[in-house]
Amino acid sequence: MNLFGLPLHLSLPLDPAALQPRVLLWPALWGLGAYLLLTAQPLGRPKPDLAERLRLLDVDERVRLEFERREERAFFVSRRLERLLRPVVDDAGRLLRAVLGRFGLGGGAELERKLAAARPGVDPVQFFGEKAVCALVGLGLCPLLAALGAEPFGPWPVWLWVALAGAGFAAPDAELQRRLAARRARAVMELPVLLDMLAIGVSAGLALEQALELVARQGHGTVARELRHAVREMALGGRSVMEVLEAMADRNAVPELTHVVGQLRAGHDQGLPLTQTLAAQGAALRERKRLRLVEEGGKASVRMVLPVAVFILPVLFVVLLWPAAEELTRLGG
Repeated sequence: MNLFGLPLHLSLPLDPAALQPRVLLWPALWGLGAYLLLTAQPLGRPKPDLAERLRLLDVDERVRLEFERREERAFFVSRRLERLLRPVVDDAGRLLRAVLGRFGLGGGAELERKLAAARPGVDPVQFFGEKAVCALVGLGLCPLLAALGAEPFGPWPVWLWVALAGAGFAAPDAELQRRLAARRARAVMELPVLLDMLAIGVSAGLALEQALELVARQGHGTVARELRHAVREMALGGRSVMEVLEAMADRNAVPELTHVVGQLRAGHDQGLPLTQTLAAQGAALRERKRLRLVEEGGKASVRMVLPVAVFILPVLFVVLLWPAAEELTRLGG
């Protein structure tokens, strides 16, 4: 007797066609679509309570929610895919961060600071979700090529699958570091001009707070936006100018900006003239800016070696040697 109470000789044989991938694929896709609809749409979700509804009637609360909605960064280009797949990506990121957090790899406050500086509107959960999606894309690249018949060197090895998944997992980190490096380079380029403007304002008789407000209003760029943020904190929070500047330096973690704020703090505590301090810091940063430009020029010359050696020199050799080879062949023949 089998599990259904039928004799063994009367049990139905297993049809091999029922185990084919195309037969199993449609139920899986249907279940995935139902899950996405239930996740992205308000079907089955609890209704908002009365306090949340009353908050929507507050003008300030609605303005804050609108600004938060504007600061959010879409992961998918299509708005429909963003509504359908973004909750799944966030769930995957939350699970991945919880698993990696047990091993001390969950990011923490350092990751939150980097994301707030380079990718505002993206929290660590969304960042880990992007890492999971990129890893799945890298892992599925080899099976996709195999399904399309693109196997020029035979079946793709398993280690290549793992390597592509690891590269996809590390791709968001590399992009984040690239953005942080670009942000630091912009800060180094902008700081000397802003320090000169601060020095002019202080030498004209303005207090440091007034000079910062003037520079933040007249300046442009990354550091100027951070100064405007610092000025708002100073006006609304009742904090001192040095506390606001130190918080700005900690938030951005740019070594040059941290050094400037440290020198301003030392000069302010010791009662030194801020004009001389600002002028000295501006001159030092201008020299550092010049050295950075020279360094980038040297790196560019090194990067040009490979294209020249691969694309230009072979063509040049062909152009020069081909007539000589024809001439030698004609003379020898």
